[in-house]
Amino acid sequence: MGRSSDRGDAVKAVLAEAFRPPLPVGALALAVFLGWAANDGGYDPTTWYPGGLFLLGLLAVSLAAYEPARRSISRASLFAVGFIAAFAAWNLASIAWSNARGVAWDGANRTVVYAVVFALFALLPWRGPDVIALVTAFGVGVALIGFVEVSRAIAGNPHRFFVGGRLVAPAGYDNASCALFVLGVWPVAYLAARREVPSLARGALAGCAVVLADLAVLTESRASLVAVPLGVLVYLALVPQRLRALLALVPVVAATAAATRWLLAPYKPLTHGLNAAAELRHALLAIVISAAVTACTWALAAFIDRRVQFPRPVVVAASRGLFVSALIAAIAGVSVFLAFSPGRRIERAWHQFKSGYPSATKSSSHFTSGLGNNRYDFWRVALLEFRSHPLNGVGSDNFAEDYVRERHSTEEPLYPHSLELRVLAQSGVVGAILFAGFLVCGAAAAVPVFRRRDGAARAGCAGLVATAYWVIHGSIDWFWEFPALTAPALAWLGMAGSFGRANAVFASRRPRHRSVRRLVAFSAAAAAVVALAGSFLFPFAAAEFTRRAGSEWRASPAAAFRDLSRARRLDPLSPDPDLLAGAVASRIDDVPRMRNAFLRALDRDPHQWYPHFELALADGSIGHWDAASEELRRARALDPREPALALVGRIVRLHRRIDRAAIDALFLTRVRNRIGR
Repeated sequence: MGRSSDRGDAVKAVLAEAFRPPLPVGALALAVFLGWAANDGGYDPTTWYPGGLFLLGLLAVSLAAYEPARRSISRASLFAVGFIAAFAAWNLASIAWSNARGVAWDGANRTVVYAVVFALFALLPWRGPDVIALVTAFGVGVALIGFVEVSRAIAGNPHRFFVGGRLVAPAGYDNASCALFVLGVWPVAYLAARREVPSLARGALAGCAVVLADLAVLTESRASLVAVPLGVLVYLALVPQRLRALLALVPVVAATAAATRWLLAPYKPLTHGLNAAAELRHALLAIVISAAVTACTWALAAFIDRRVQFPRPVVVAASRGLFVSALIAAIAGVSVFLAFSPGRRIERAWHQFKSGYPSATKSSSHFTSGLGNNRYDFWRVALLEFRSHPLNGVGSDNFAEDYVRERHSTEEPLYPHSLELRVLAQSGVVGAILFAGFLVCGAAAAVPVFRRRDGAARAGCAGLVATAYWVIHGSIDWFWEFPALTAPALAWLGMAGSFGRANAVFASRRPRHRSVRRLVAFSAAAAAVVALAGSFLFPFAAAEFTRRAGSEWRASPAAAFRDLSRARRLDPLSPDPDLLAGAVASRIDDVPRMRNAFLRALDRDPHQWYPHFELALADGSIGHWDAASEELRRARALDPREPALALVGRIVRLHRRIDRAAIDALFLTRVRNRIGR
C-alpha cells in the first residue's frame, strides 16, 4: 500500500512539474498554431484574426502574470522583440502610402500577430520539458492533421484535397502543405536520435517523422528538392552529435524512398480526371506500413543503443569516416556534373525557369516536370516596386495590382513569392533594416543554447533548424502569409533565445508597491493592447460579414446586402464588400445598385481594374457604349493582359448585347478568391 502511494505521489509530482507555467501558455499557443494548420494554414482572415486576438490576449495576461527581470533577459532578445515590433509598426504606417489600403491593413495586422508570437515565446522563461513538449507536439499534431486529410480525400471527393494531382491539404496550397510537414520533421527526427528518450518513444517519433516525410512527398513540391537538402545541411550544422543526428534520418529517408512509388501513383490519374481511389488507398497504406516498420525497427535499435556504449575512438572514427564519405560523394557528384556539359544544362534550366509554366506535361510526377514557373516574372515586378519606392516600399501586401499592370505571364498572384523581396518591395530599405535586425538579434539570442549539452537544449537547436528551413523555402514562396508556418518558425526562434532563463516570477510573488514608472508602463501597454485589439476586431468582423454575404446571397440578396453594408462600415479601407455587392447586384440584374457599388469600390481603391470592367458591363447593358469604352480603356491601362477585356471590347465596338450573367459567373469566383486569397 505504501509503495503504491509513493508511486502515486511521484506521478502527481511529475504532472505538477510538467504543467507548471509557462507550459500551459505554450500549449494554448500551440493549439492556435495547429488550429491554423488544420484550416488552410490559417490563411483566411476569418481564421487568423480570431487566433491573433487570442494570442494578443495571451501575451497580455502572461506578461501581467510574470514580472520580467530585465537583467536576466538577454539584450539580444530585447533588441529582437524591439526590432520585430518596430517592423510591425512600420507595416501599419505603410497603410498611409499604400494604393490598396485595405490589403495593407490586413497585411500589417498579420505582421503584428507574428510580433506578438515572437514576444510571447521570447519573453517567458521556458524550461527544458517545455521545449521538448512543444516542438514534439507540433510535429505529431501536423502529422495527424495531414493523415486525416488524406483519409478524407479517399472517403470523399479527392479533388477537394488534391489539385493538379498534388496534395494541397491541409494548407490549401501544395508548397505550403509541404513546408508544414517538413517543418515538423526536424525536431521529431532529432529527438528520435537522443539516447535519453525512452526506446518506445524514439520508435514512435521516428514513425511520426516518416508520416510527415511521406505526406511531403504527396505534395510533390519541386522547391523541396532544393530546400530539403539545404535544410539537411543546416540540420547537421546546428545540432550537436551530428553522426547520431544523421543516423536518425537514415530510416526516415529509407522508408520514404521505399514508399515513393505508391506516393507518386495518384498524380497521373488525378491530373487526367480519372478515378484515383485505388492509388490513394495504396498511398495511405504505404504511409501506414512505412511508418509502422520504421517505428518498430527504430524502437529496437533504440533499445540496443541504450545498452551499448561505443568507445569514444570508435565514434570519432565513424564520424570522420562519414565526413570523408560525404566529401567523396560530393566530389564525385560535382565531377559527374562537370563531365556532362554543365553550361548547357544550366542554360537549359535557366531558360525553363524564365519561360514560365509549360503548356502541358506528360510526366508521371510533378517532380520531373521541369523548372518552369512564373517566379522570375513575380520577382521582376517586385524589384520594379522596390526601385520605384526604395525607402518606404509600396505598402504591406501591395503587390497584386502592380503585378497585373506589369506582368508578362497570365497568372494573378497576390504576393511576390519570396520573403526577401516581400520585405524589400513592400517595406523598403527601412523595413529591410528592421527585419534584418530582428533576424540577427534573434539568432544572437539563441547562441547560448548551442553551448548547453542537455537534451532539451538540443531539441531547441532542432527547432531552430525548422526556423532556418522556413527561411530557406520561404525565400522562393509566399509562406509569410500562412500563420501556421510563420508563427511556429518565429516561436521556436524566440523560445531558443529564452530557454533556460529564470527571467520571471509569478505576479503573486511581486511586492504590492508599484512605482510611478511601472504604472505608466502598464497603462501604455494596456492602451497598446486595446488599440491592437481594435485593429484586429474591425477588419475581422468585416471579413466575417463579407464571407457570410458570399454564401447567403442566392437565398436572400437583401440579407447579403445588409451584411455587406455592415462590412463596409466596419472596414473603411477595403473595397471587398463593395466588389461583392456589385457582383451580387449584377447577378440579380440591379444595374443602379451595381454601378453604385463599383463606384464606391473605386473610391476606396482606384487602382483596381475589375470595378472599371464591371462598370463597362453595366454601361454596355443599357446602351451607353461610349462610357463602356472609356471604362474598358481604364481597365486595360491597369491590366493590359486580361483576356476578358478584349472579349468585351469587341462586343462593345459592335454594340451588341452583353450577357452579364455569363461573364459575372466567372468573375464572382474571382472576387471570392480575391477576398480569401
